[in-house]
Amino acid sequence: MKSFYLAAVALAAVLMLGACGSEEATGETQASPTQPETTNTIGETKEAAHPQLEEPGEDTVCEYCQMTVYNATHELGAFTAQGVKADGSNAFFDDVGCMLNQERVDGEEMEKFVRDYNTLEWIPLEEAVIVKSGLKTPMNYGFAFFTELSAADAFIQQQGDAQKSDLAAVDAMSYERHEMRMEKMGEGHSHGEGAENMEHGHSHGGDGMKDGEE
Repeated sequence: MKSFYLAAVALAAVLMLGACGSEEATGETQASPTQPETTNTIGETKEAAHPQLEEPGEDTVCEYCQMTVYNATHELGAFTAQGVKADGSNAFFDDVGCMLNQERVDGEEMEKFVRDYNTLEWIPLEEAVIVKSGLKTPMNYGFAFFTELSAADAFIQQQGDAQKSDLAAVDAMSYERHEMRMEKMGEGHSHGEGAENMEHGHSHGGDGMKDGEE
């Protein structure tokens, strides 16, 4: 009888220890944070990274050359550029070179953004993979921009006449055109009055033209 009593006590002790272990494990699992609570959506992340970015309106013109800025739905909208100035204002440009040249006019750098050629999403110019091609862009700079290197490589293979480039090449090309503009202004061929209005139109020689412009 005594042996039966001791066996019953031992069994009860084992069952109690097992229950405590189960409760502790359950408590640890409930205390652990779940992944969805700490992960932002892509849209939220982009908004937090670039809260000041906007989209051009139907009547938006390039701040540098005063020509039409195309929105994302237009076939030339992939080449639109956008700058955020130090005062928080947004400036739009029909082609990337105009954005760099506006910095030269203002003597002030902007936060510069271009569109991914495939997704049309805004990406920082300094982070973009740059490709030079024979594509017709609004001012015939011919640069396309990509977020991913693989997308740029696929574009190059598809185009045939494209090759990887860099920001230094974009800047050199825009600087050359800006200097030509300044020289023409010195000869009395300005399209505007004053330094802030000196780029109200691109020349027909060497500075690129809109499609269909003569």
